[in-house]
Amino acid sequence: MRITSMIIGCMLILLALTGCATGQEVIGGDAGYFAVESSPAEAQVIFDGVYYGNTPLAIPVYSTATPRHTITVSKSGYFPWTRTYASNPAPGETVRIVAILEPSSEFGTLTVTSSPAGALVTIDGGRGQQAPWTYTDIRAGSHIVRAFLSGYQPFLTIVSVPPGGSITVDATLAPLSEIGVLQVKSTPGGADVYVDGFYSGATAATIGNLAAGQHIVQLKLAGYREWIGTVDIPVNSVAFIDATLEIATADPVGNIVVTSQPSGASVYLDSNFQGRTQAGNPLDLTGIPPGTYSLEIQLTNYRDFITMVEVQAGKTAVVHAELVPATNPSGTGTLQVSSDPQGANIFLDNVCRGVTPLTIPTVEAGTHTLLLRLQGYHDYSSSITIAPGQALQVQAALSPAPTQTGFGAVVILGALLGAFLLSTRIR
Repeated sequence: MRITSMIIGCMLILLALTGCATGQEVIGGDAGYFAVESSPAEAQVIFDGVYYGNTPLAIPVYSTATPRHTITVSKSGYFPWTRTYASNPAPGETVRIVAILEPSSEFGTLTVTSSPAGALVTIDGGRGQQAPWTYTDIRAGSHIVRAFLSGYQPFLTIVSVPPGGSITVDATLAPLSEIGVLQVKSTPGGADVYVDGFYSGATAATIGNLAAGQHIVQLKLAGYREWIGTVDIPVNSVAFIDATLEIATADPVGNIVVTSQPSGASVYLDSNFQGRTQAGNPLDLTGIPPGTYSLEIQLTNYRDFITMVEVQAGKTAVVHAELVPATNPSGTGTLQVSSDPQGANIFLDNVCRGVTPLTIPTVEAGTHTLLLRLQGYHDYSSSITIAPGQALQVQAALSPAPTQTGFGAVVILGALLGAFLLSTRIR
């Protein structure tokens, strides 16, 4: 009891000094909703420059927020749909939006550069390359372009590739000078966490290297309604989210949970990229309209796994793929890197490849140097060897490093407080 009182006392003083957020950040005013649908479904939604998820999707908007919003709906093989709305939904109001997408059957060329050069670039969540890079014979229409570089904020944009033509995107990256940490818990646990549309682990999760300021957080767990909210990350401090997920009892949609052996495989639903399988936690595809879908799982040096999945309202379909090695594997392997906390910069042979958790699909066979770096923690360094066709998993536990600012102490005490609150609930 004495130790518990000391921990709580230290945390109260620390919170007063640092201004840590202790729950979902309330921007102000009651919320209304933009309910975004599309034809066809499972299109990606960008709201005011931030990726929120796939249609159908409900986006909460506070009545006191800036009353002008731009919504873009994008799907590979279709041209992008964009509209601007000059007012917010009233408190409790739901504004229904239906985007009818125009299909495209032609191809074009997409070139991606970055400033500074050398950023890791992905198209629609896959096809990772180092900028500058030219993608030839890419399907005309809309694509989501993302870029990552150590020390800079992630870049995201939607581009429309002209049929038979070419287009260039320059990813101008803003320096990441002020960062903080986010700790996310949920009841029940095991929910997939997405920060600004990027997969960031599963609850309970501690996510570092986040730019200070406002972020969109989504929690997805099969059988439960998607949780979505905003959080304000304080500079050199910790924000907390403790979300209680609602059971999806009468929702007219279903779910699919996907696992693979080995993990790190790309998952496509009707040819649309959904994410990658993760070691120890299934990929949850939630809010899917009833129907029959083609599910494809791909991993370098393994045969594609393809199956048809029937989705029923209120039910969860389970798919597990035992991937079969290719007959003639290439001279590369796959590297899947995760860390605790997540959000560490990944350096492979001194080249930044992104942040944890991350799957690097084509790594030359041989011995490599792996370095993980996260502010407030000691570097993790290891020599790894990948054989042709191998899918190698690296899970690194980062140890806190004391700093003059006390940032490491904030993370440790924040974790202690989270553990204390959790143990109190269990009792």
